Amino acid sequence: MNAHSRRHTSVTAQPAALARLLLKHQPKAEMELTHRSPWELLVATILSAQCTDDRVNMVTPGLFERFPSPEAFAGATQGEVEEAIRSTGFF
Repeated sequence: MNAHSRRHTSVTAQPAALARLLLKHQPKAEMELTHRSPWELLVATILSAQCTDDRVNMVTPGLFERFPSPEAFAGATQGEVEEAIRSTGFF
């Protein structure tokens, strides 16, 4: 096995090892961000980088009511999105 193959195997094995370690130490970990779909979780996660999960959970119900899908977000103006997420610290 050459150095590249060893490095590739090591890198690809790391996520599985990390997942096992997290499961061992946090077997009952729960998601703090309220979401109903992978799309909502993605948006909530991005917003949570700027503020607390509690703040995100206050903002996202209205945000997803107004923009319920990626297509709805895509059709929104920047100003509409800015206004909807302003209290998270963005803009």
